[in-house]
Amino acid sequence: MNYMLKYSLACVVLVLALASCRKEPNYPDEPQISFKRIEQVSHDNEGLQIDSVFLVIGFQDGDGNLGLSSDKQSSDYAPPFNVGSTFENNFKVKLLQQVPDPNNPGQFIFREYQFPVAGFDLSGRFPRISSDDREEPLEGDIRFGMEFTEEFFRPGEVIKFEVYIYDRETPVPHKSNVVESEPITLFTN
Repeated sequence: MNYMLKYSLACVVLVLALASCRKEPNYPDEPQISFKRIEQVSHDNEGLQIDSVFLVIGFQDGDGNLGLSSDKQSSDYAPPFNVGSTFENNFKVKLLQQVPDPNNPGQFIFREYQFPVAGFDLSGRFPRISSDDREEPLEGDIRFGMEFTEEFFRPGEVIKFEVYIYDRETPVPHKSNVVESEPITLFTN
Protein backbone atom coordinates (compact mmCIF):
# COMPACT_ATOMS: atom_id res chain seq x y z
CA MET A 1 0.00 0.00 0.00
CA ASN A 2 2.86 2.40 0.83
CA TYR A 3 4.34 1.52 -2.56
CA MET A 4 1.17 2.67 -4.39
CA LEU A 5 0.81 5.80 -2.28
CA LYS A 6 4.47 6.75 -2.81
CA TYR A 7 4.24 6.46 -6.62
CA SER A 8 0.73 7.98 -6.83
CA LEU A 9 1.96 11.07 -5.00
CA ALA A 10 4.96 11.30 -7.37
CA CYS A 11 2.63 11.07 -10.41
CA VAL A 12 0.35 13.82 -9.05
CA VAL A 13 3.34 16.12 -8.43
CA LEU A 14 4.67 15.44 -11.94
CA VAL A 15 1.29 16.20 -13.57
CA LEU A 16 0.95 19.45 -11.59
CA ALA A 17 4.49 20.49 -12.53
CA LEU A 18 3.87 19.86 -16.23
CA ALA A 19 0.50 21.61 -16.17
CA SER A 20 1.97 24.72 -14.56
CA CYS A 21 4.56 24.97 -17.36
CA ARG A 22 1.94 25.08 -20.11
CA LYS A 23 2.00 28.41 -21.93
CA GLU A 24 -1.01 30.10 -23.47
CA PRO A 25 -0.90 29.91 -27.27
CA ASN A 26 0.15 33.12 -29.00
CA TYR A 27 -2.29 33.69 -31.88
CA PRO A 28 -2.72 36.96 -33.81
CA ASP A 29 -5.75 39.14 -32.97
CA GLU A 30 -6.99 38.66 -36.54
CA PRO A 31 -8.84 35.34 -36.79
CA GLN A 32 -7.11 32.59 -38.75
CA ILE A 33 -9.27 29.84 -40.25
CA SER A 34 -8.73 26.51 -42.00
CA PHE A 35 -11.07 24.25 -43.94
CA LYS A 36 -11.61 21.04 -41.94
CA ARG A 37 -14.34 19.14 -43.78
CA ILE A 38 -17.70 19.31 -45.50
CA GLU A 39 -20.62 17.11 -44.42
CA GLN A 40 -23.52 16.37 -46.76
CA VAL A 41 -26.82 14.72 -45.83
CA SER A 42 -29.46 14.07 -48.51
CA HIS A 43 -33.13 13.59 -47.67
CA ASP A 44 -36.53 13.76 -49.32
CA ASN A 45 -39.32 16.08 -48.17
CA GLU A 46 -42.63 15.17 -49.85
CA GLY A 47 -40.95 14.53 -53.21
CA LEU A 48 -38.54 17.46 -53.01
CA GLN A 49 -34.92 16.37 -52.72
CA ILE A 50 -32.91 18.37 -50.16
CA ASP A 51 -29.18 18.36 -49.39
CA SER A 52 -28.15 19.65 -45.98
CA VAL A 53 -24.55 20.80 -46.18
CA PHE A 54 -22.37 21.59 -43.17
CA LEU A 55 -19.04 23.41 -43.46
CA VAL A 56 -16.63 22.73 -40.60
CA ILE A 57 -14.05 25.49 -40.28
CA GLY A 58 -11.21 25.51 -37.75
CA PHE A 59 -10.31 28.82 -36.12
CA GLN A 60 -7.62 30.45 -33.98
CA ASP A 61 -8.01 33.93 -32.50
CA GLY A 62 -5.63 35.76 -30.16
CA ASP A 63 -8.11 37.99 -28.32
CA GLY A 64 -11.14 35.69 -28.29
CA ASN A 65 -13.67 38.15 -29.68
CA LEU A 66 -15.40 35.76 -32.07
CA GLY A 67 -19.13 35.36 -32.62
CA LEU A 68 -22.18 37.61 -32.41
CA SER A 69 -25.23 37.36 -30.19
CA SER A 70 -28.61 36.64 -31.80
CA ASP A 71 -30.31 38.94 -29.25
CA LYS A 72 -31.35 41.99 -31.28
CA GLN A 73 -31.23 44.11 -28.09
CA SER A 74 -27.53 43.33 -27.49
CA SER A 75 -24.57 45.47 -28.50
CA ASP A 76 -23.88 42.84 -31.17
CA TYR A 77 -26.59 44.54 -33.28
CA ALA A 78 -25.16 48.05 -32.77
CA PRO A 79 -22.95 49.52 -35.49
CA PRO A 80 -20.88 48.17 -37.16
CA PHE A 81 -22.94 44.92 -36.72
CA ASN A 82 -26.34 46.51 -37.40
CA VAL A 83 -28.85 45.05 -39.83
CA GLY A 84 -27.90 45.83 -43.42
CA SER A 85 -24.22 46.55 -42.71
CA THR A 86 -21.33 44.62 -44.25
CA PHE A 87 -20.56 43.17 -40.80
CA GLU A 88 -24.12 42.07 -39.84
CA ASN A 89 -23.15 38.49 -40.77
CA ASN A 90 -19.83 37.30 -39.37
CA PHE A 91 -19.64 34.02 -41.36
CA LYS A 92 -19.27 34.96 -45.02
CA VAL A 93 -19.92 32.30 -47.66
CA LYS A 94 -19.47 32.54 -51.42
CA LEU A 95 -21.01 29.69 -53.43
CA LEU A 96 -18.99 28.57 -56.45
CA GLN A 97 -20.57 26.46 -59.22
CA GLN A 98 -18.67 24.24 -61.66
CA VAL A 99 -19.20 25.40 -65.26
CA PRO A 100 -17.58 24.61 -68.64
CA ASP A 101 -14.42 26.65 -69.26
CA PRO A 102 -15.19 28.88 -72.29
CA ASN A 103 -11.47 29.01 -73.17
CA ASN A 104 -10.77 25.27 -72.93
CA PRO A 105 -13.42 22.95 -74.38
CA GLY A 106 -13.95 19.85 -72.25
CA GLN A 107 -12.48 21.56 -69.14
CA PHE A 108 -14.34 22.98 -66.14
CA ILE A 109 -13.83 25.95 -63.83
CA PHE A 110 -15.65 27.31 -60.79
CA ARG A 111 -17.55 30.61 -60.96
CA GLU A 112 -19.55 32.46 -58.34
CA TYR A 113 -23.17 31.27 -58.39
CA GLN A 114 -25.72 33.99 -59.22
CA PHE A 115 -28.77 33.51 -57.01
CA PRO A 116 -32.13 34.06 -58.74
CA VAL A 117 -33.13 36.49 -55.97
CA ALA A 118 -31.10 39.72 -55.94
CA GLY A 119 -29.19 40.34 -52.72
CA PHE A 120 -29.50 36.75 -51.46
CA ASP A 121 -26.45 34.93 -50.18
CA LEU A 122 -25.61 32.08 -47.81
CA SER A 123 -23.78 34.16 -45.19
CA GLY A 124 -24.95 34.18 -41.60
CA ARG A 125 -24.08 34.78 -37.96
CA PHE A 126 -22.35 32.29 -35.70
CA PRO A 127 -22.87 32.72 -31.94
CA ARG A 128 -20.33 34.03 -29.46
CA ILE A 129 -17.61 31.45 -28.82
CA SER A 130 -16.77 32.71 -25.32
CA SER A 131 -19.48 33.62 -22.81
CA ASP A 132 -17.54 36.59 -21.41
CA ASP A 133 -15.53 39.47 -22.84
CA ARG A 134 -12.11 38.43 -21.51
CA GLU A 135 -9.27 38.72 -23.97
CA GLU A 136 -7.90 35.21 -24.30
CA PRO A 137 -6.70 33.01 -27.15
CA LEU A 138 -9.34 30.70 -28.58
CA GLU A 139 -9.10 27.69 -30.87
CA GLY A 140 -11.81 25.36 -32.12
CA ASP A 141 -14.26 24.57 -34.90
CA ILE A 142 -17.33 26.32 -36.32
CA ARG A 143 -19.98 24.13 -37.96
CA PHE A 144 -22.18 26.13 -40.32
CA GLY A 145 -25.20 24.58 -42.08
CA MET A 146 -27.10 25.33 -45.29
CA GLU A 147 -29.81 23.59 -47.34
CA PHE A 148 -30.04 23.15 -51.10
CA THR A 149 -33.12 22.01 -53.02
CA GLU A 150 -33.88 20.82 -56.54
CA GLU A 151 -35.81 24.05 -57.06
CA PHE A 152 -32.54 25.89 -57.81
CA PHE A 153 -29.96 23.16 -58.45
CA ARG A 154 -29.91 20.10 -60.70
CA PRO A 155 -28.93 16.63 -59.46
CA GLY A 156 -25.24 16.12 -60.19
CA GLU A 157 -24.39 19.83 -59.96
CA VAL A 158 -20.87 20.34 -58.52
CA ILE A 159 -20.34 23.19 -56.07
CA LYS A 160 -17.81 24.39 -53.52
CA PHE A 161 -17.51 27.29 -51.09
CA GLU A 162 -15.19 30.16 -50.20
CA VAL A 163 -15.42 31.21 -46.54
CA TYR A 164 -14.06 33.91 -44.24
CA ILE A 165 -15.14 35.27 -40.86
CA TYR A 166 -15.12 38.58 -38.98
CA ASP A 167 -14.45 39.10 -35.29
CA ARG A 168 -16.14 41.69 -32.99
CA GLU A 169 -13.35 44.28 -33.11
CA THR A 170 -14.70 47.84 -33.26
CA PRO A 171 -14.88 50.21 -35.01
CA VAL A 172 -13.79 47.89 -37.87
CA PRO A 173 -13.90 44.10 -37.38
CA HIS A 174 -10.86 42.04 -38.31
CA LYS A 175 -11.30 39.80 -41.36
CA SER A 176 -9.82 36.30 -41.40
CA ASN A 177 -8.02 34.68 -44.27
CA VAL A 178 -10.19 33.10 -47.00
CA VAL A 179 -10.46 29.30 -47.24
CA GLU A 180 -11.99 27.10 -49.92
CA SER A 181 -13.89 23.84 -49.41
CA GLU A 182 -13.49 20.72 -51.45
CA PRO A 183 -16.15 20.27 -54.18
CA ILE A 184 -19.34 18.27 -53.57
CA THR A 185 -21.93 16.86 -55.96
CA LEU A 186 -25.55 17.68 -55.09
CA PHE A 187 -28.38 15.13 -54.81
CA THR A 188 -26.35 12.01 -55.43
CA ASN A 189 -27.69 9.86 -52.57
